[in-house]
Amino acid sequence: MADEIAHTAPRPTVIIENRAACAGYETSVFFPREGDIATVEKAKDVCRRCPALRDCLMQALRIDDRFAILGGTTPSERQLIRRRLAVRQRELGVTS
Repeated sequence: MADEIAHTAPRPTVIIENRAACAGYETSVFFPREGDIATVEKAKDVCRRCPALRDCLMQALRIDDRFAILGGTTPSERQLIRRRLAVRQRELGVTS
């Protein structure tokens, strides 16, 4: 299943792709099987060294990716970020 998702997932923008530390890695590293903590940590390690980390995270939040390790975060971590952002926006009275 992870392979199917990896092949149909949105690709990073060209700007991100040209700077990404993950270029050249097997896609499966960034689409770990559920519970595969070692692969998640390997992907996050690559992300931590990436000059496109911030841009990649912003794109992952925009496209609401629910499968890949992107921008150094798992899908559940990004879901938490989105929730916190929504709370903060409400506190500030910002509308979408």
